[in-house]
Amino acid sequence: MNRRMLELWTRQVALAPLFRRGAPVLFFLASLWRRVLFRTTFIAVTGSAGKTTTKEFLADILALKGRTFRSIGNQNGGFILPLNILRVRPWHRFAVIEVAVSKPGTMRPLAQVVRPDVALILGILRTHTTEFQDLDQYADEKAVLLQSLARGGLAILNGDDARVAKMGVSLEHRVRWIGTSSGFDFWIDQISSRWPDRLRFRLHWGDESCDIQTPQVGTHWALSLTAALAAAHSLGVPISDAARVLSQTAPYTARMEPVSLPGGAVLIRDDCNGSMDTLEASLRILREAEATRRVLIITDFIDAGLTRKPRLRYLASAVSGWLDVLVLSGDYHEYGRRRAIEAGMHPDQVHSFAALREVAAFVKQELRPGDLALLRGRGLDHVQRIFFAQLGTVTCWRENCRKRMLCDMCWELGFQPDAASDGRYSALPIFR
Repeated sequence: MNRRMLELWTRQVALAPLFRRGAPVLFFLASLWRRVLFRTTFIAVTGSAGKTTTKEFLADILALKGRTFRSIGNQNGGFILPLNILRVRPWHRFAVIEVAVSKPGTMRPLAQVVRPDVALILGILRTHTTEFQDLDQYADEKAVLLQSLARGGLAILNGDDARVAKMGVSLEHRVRWIGTSSGFDFWIDQISSRWPDRLRFRLHWGDESCDIQTPQVGTHWALSLTAALAAAHSLGVPISDAARVLSQTAPYTARMEPVSLPGGAVLIRDDCNGSMDTLEASLRILREAEATRRVLIITDFIDAGLTRKPRLRYLASAVSGWLDVLVLSGDYHEYGRRRAIEAGMHPDQVHSFAALREVAAFVKQELRPGDLALLRGRGLDHVQRIFFAQLGTVTCWRENCRKRMLCDMCWELGFQPDAASDGRYSALPIFR
């Protein structure tokens, strides 16, 4: 782990109240600093899902051409974003900045600080549904980023998404379209990813094409990676070089990240984004996977427009008929178990627990060689502790934690790896 980055994160969290009070000053200073960095090409990445993975992959690719800064982790909004701008240095040839919005009116100040030379908009999904009236309002907020494109700037837009496609209709800047249709500037086909196989697809641009092989899990990453490839190509990186980087870059922490457990099972960490749209994508991967048993460990999901009990009924209907083991936790976990049994699952296949510590102990005993388990939950559930408990001991089992970070980054996790662990997670891995 990069200890310097952990210290920086810890100090930033500790000083968060002070930063919030001084947010106008931070935005002002970051805006001035951004103007000084006229030799650095700024690339902004936004969308409902896939921002961090796209940002990381694009930064890895651009590093082939020169020193590249990237936003730390998923620091993508509020007073954190101007802090990332202030971390960029004049010797950085590129700066890849992740940008997110949580409610109406939050994109404009962020976009005006970043003033991107290149902007990537990946797609519009059901996230932050309690803050926006509908997806159209959410898309309009994302589109504000394009209004702050620098003169001569470039927009990379997902043409497969109708709301994103609408953003480019009257845009005065250059646009590179990506998607699955041959009419786009960069388009893909032959997309496949069935566990244990990883994502592969064929990329076409102009009269050229290239086979892309990646370590990613799931076909839903294909367009995000295409956006990174299109941006890199537009900034002077040959596709063949970019493809080589993608083939060597592991899945990002907690985003469909497969980890081999000491007992022989594989656990896919997908515990960063708890939205319903990402849940549907990960369930599809689990359903189609080749494995001895398919196991789902879940607390809850968000952005479904449903209260807790209807969410559990939806989940029961979504997994019955194909899931081998369902492990539930959280509010109404017994209700969820009853609904899953009513939907057709055998009682021996469904297990429910009130506390995450109980879930962790059960999973450690239950998982067998050849099993494929998927770990899901809302951010505030901090289900990462279930994962870490499979590799060692965890001291923090607080039931109500308001920290908005992965447990990977938390100094209170108290993780100590077992001797059987391969040591990969012997230290906090988020700042790789």
